[in-house]
Amino acid sequence: MLPTLDARLTAAAQLVRPGQSVADIGCDHGKLTAVLAASGKYPKVIGADLRPGPLEKARVTCAPYGDKVQFRLGSGLAVLAPGEAEDIIIAGMGAETIIEILETAPWVFDARYNLVLVPATKHSILRRWLARRGFALRGETLCQAAGRWYAVMNAQYTGDAREPDGLYCLTGLTQGQPGCADYYAVQNAKLKKYRLGLPDGAEKDAVGKLITEMDTLAAR
Repeated sequence: MLPTLDARLTAAAQLVRPGQSVADIGCDHGKLTAVLAASGKYPKVIGADLRPGPLEKARVTCAPYGDKVQFRLGSGLAVLAPGEAEDIIIAGMGAETIIEILETAPWVFDARYNLVLVPATKHSILRRWLARRGFALRGETLCQAAGRWYAVMNAQYTGDAREPDGLYCLTGLTQGQPGCADYYAVQNAKLKKYRLGLPDGAEKDAVGKLITEMDTLAAR
């Protein structure tokens, strides 16, 4: 029986390009890997994880799909040769870990790669890093899974590095999507908590202005 995906993994699967080889980095239980393999849309599907236990579970989950799936044990993108998979999914980890994975694989800074990123935490930090390092968001899907909000990001390298404003970092391309007001309320609550720890000064004033902008967005 084909595994059932939650909303975030369903959104991730929808951002993978048919006809391209795909790697599921941090595949964990292998549900997404299995669904990708079962679809028959991709010439190669690679499931990779840092830990032997989850990777073994992924092997069991993907057993019905035989040699349609390859498995790799290792850290981040070190399990891939450059160009081996042009669509890369990184899910199930915090933004800072995703950033570390990308930073240690300079070959991924190339327009040929389609990145599907699902940060579990600190969405704004990942959006800021992507912009500063020359990646553009091609799309973003807002969804809920297990009571938490996720922003499933589709990024591609353009080389056009820029300094994003605070509102973009907090909201990305999610404006107008179902549930965006609730998502903004969650993001704004974190921002308000951050502001409490700031000393009086320019940064605290700037964060206060951003909080007002987020309140206005959430009220629309």
